[in-house]
Amino acid sequence: MEFTEDFSRRFSTDVPLGAFWEPTGTVFRFWAPEASSVLLRLYQGASPAFAPAEHPFVKGSKGVWEVTVAGNLAGHYYTFVTNYEGRGKAEGVDPYARSVGPQGLRGYLFDPRSTDPEGWTEDKAPPLDHIVDSIIYELHVRDASSLPCSGIKNRGKYLGLTEEGTKSPEGYPTGLDHIASLGVTHVHLLPVFDFDGVDDLDPEPEDYNWGYNPRNFNALKLSYASDYRKPEGAIREFKQLVQALHKKGLRVVLDMVYNHTYASVDSHLNKAYPFYYYRMHGPHFSNGSGCGNELATERSMVRRYILDSLKYWKEEFHLDGFRFDLMGLYDIDTMNEIAHTFRGPDPSFLLYGEGWTGGLSTLPDDYKAIKSNAGRVPGIAFFSDENRDTLKGHVFEVERKGFVNGGSGQEWSVKFAAVGCTAHPALGRGTWAAGPAQVINYVAAHDNHTLSDKLAHTNPQQSTADRMAMAKLAHGAVFLSQGIPFLHAGEEFLRTKKGVENSYNSPDSINGLDWSTLQQHRDFVEWMRGLIALRRAWPALRLRDAQEVARQVAFPELLEGHMVAWLIDGRHYVVLNAHAKARDVHLPSGDWSILVDHQGAGTVPLGKPKNHMVILPGRSLMVLVKDFPLP
Repeated sequence: MEFTEDFSRRFSTDVPLGAFWEPTGTVFRFWAPEASSVLLRLYQGASPAFAPAEHPFVKGSKGVWEVTVAGNLAGHYYTFVTNYEGRGKAEGVDPYARSVGPQGLRGYLFDPRSTDPEGWTEDKAPPLDHIVDSIIYELHVRDASSLPCSGIKNRGKYLGLTEEGTKSPEGYPTGLDHIASLGVTHVHLLPVFDFDGVDDLDPEPEDYNWGYNPRNFNALKLSYASDYRKPEGAIREFKQLVQALHKKGLRVVLDMVYNHTYASVDSHLNKAYPFYYYRMHGPHFSNGSGCGNELATERSMVRRYILDSLKYWKEEFHLDGFRFDLMGLYDIDTMNEIAHTFRGPDPSFLLYGEGWTGGLSTLPDDYKAIKSNAGRVPGIAFFSDENRDTLKGHVFEVERKGFVNGGSGQEWSVKFAAVGCTAHPALGRGTWAAGPAQVINYVAAHDNHTLSDKLAHTNPQQSTADRMAMAKLAHGAVFLSQGIPFLHAGEEFLRTKKGVENSYNSPDSINGLDWSTLQQHRDFVEWMRGLIALRRAWPALRLRDAQEVARQVAFPELLEGHMVAWLIDGRHYVVLNAHAKARDVHLPSGDWSILVDHQGAGTVPLGKPKNHMVILPGRSLMVLVKDFPLP
């Protein structure tokens, strides 16, 4: 059967799908229009030794199969066996399974309310006035606490991020306390759904993965739980994690990866309904993800599946945003429906993603949620990869330099970032964002080199102090530009992955946050904390629409190369000097105070310039305000 518009009209349905547990019985519904039969297998345990009880489904309208099994099935495992003419039988996991056993091989049935921790009904997100007030901290659950220097008991686990009072061996706060003290507003967690690549049966696994190997989209990864034998415990512990972050004033964003699955022919989605969930190129899976396949988000029941999944995660776990991996593989209509569903009732709900693909896709460019189509998905923000590469050099050309580390000709691009990639009369080209709320500014993420490692590659002859100055310049440009700033965990203490560029499967010795370096880089941490405090204190750094940016941001003329300055509403002055030598900057008339320089940052003046002039050391920045304190 071809999956045409006629197919969609005949078989699309909004009937609830999945397993619906009640103490007296469980209803199972499964969508498979072309299957010749569907069988439910119930297991009393996760071990292969358990023989299943089998219950045949009955086919109803719109291709929905259903069966009800009496009795309290909490604690049971289950699978579906589909039979397709010409393909035979295949046993797989319910695509809607909300919990799975070890290795994601069977769905798991449980009482949903038994997973709620104490006080869960009172849990709510910290307030956020506007989406541009967001400051994102990207974190891998395991990285936060995998090393002994974290001082965290539940190392590498969900509960590790609930612990308070943890300290490094040198006595500095780690984990939850450290993150909350930075002043960020959101913690972006790398994938926590069930993924391949890490053994759930090993309580202290040596294998490692970021989580971009999707296996079961609606179930939590058990390797982060304290006991893989109790799948409902993983749900409770993740809720405790969210609850702990909320209590600390931190919102929670989950990284979602609906663009592909780790397996293709043998994936649970393909066993459920062969080839429906995937884009195909003739007999082959389209590979726009670079991982072997890509989901056909434009098909009605795939789109519905993604929306149902997102709704479940938000409602069950009180989430505050989603980040979409390889968002260029999602069609525009799907992303607009996601925005309507989540940002319609809550404008502070954060939605953003990568506006590109990982390879060639059969989805036409006009339909892709890529950066050049940002104006057609106004409720979604995009990572600004050009801002990232402008500052430090291209991520895939390790020796190439950017603005902060000796590259040339980057001044226009730095200005473009300063106005949030929006239209500005002084720039005149290259606009892609409809407003600053569509732009995620960053200089490093889990992908590619950390900033410190990139600078070590591009500037090996420079001193550690010089490279630290470059790092301040880069982070300053991110946090002082319009848009939403994004900070990769540990960059505030100059995180290194020991030169490893793609650490997706590197051990904890590479990926784990080395909290012992807090002491070595405590001055840098304090500088970053002050920079974040300044951003939160100054609405001028968080302008809300493109018109306001065009009206308020001006670019004073600087004759020197490797320098950029901008003035916001005539009172907030930012100047960056990427030159190796000191440079003089003459200021407009008025009473100016210095809030940020190469040594300090914050909301309290560090001093005043003399004779309407400041001297910026090589590779430094300065932020000044006129007529301090501001009204």
